[in-house]
Amino acid sequence: MTDRRVLYRCRTRTNHLCPCGAVERRLRKLGLEHRVERLPYKRALRPEIQELTRQDRLPVLVDGDEVIHDSRRILEYLDWAYGEDDLEPGEGGGPDPA
Repeated sequence: MTDRRVLYRCRTRTNHLCPCGAVERRLRKLGLEHRVERLPYKRALRPEIQELTRQDRLPVLVDGDEVIHDSRRILEYLDWAYGEDDLEPGEGGGPDPA
């Protein structure tokens, strides 16, 4: 694994119940190496997230010098930065095509 990409996410064990899991699935689908840091559910116990984003919500992706928060923004960033062109409509983080 690499420290270039770090996903800060909740402790939910499955990748199908929360927005953090959607980001984890996309990282895997794109074949991007990443390290996962599972943080407490209690927001007050997430000082590193407060430092990175000035807020306390998850998920947060650190990709080199980029720090992206909000699962939808992270998905959009991953698609833009790593060129996932074969997604089905509605699978990506952006709006559905007309």
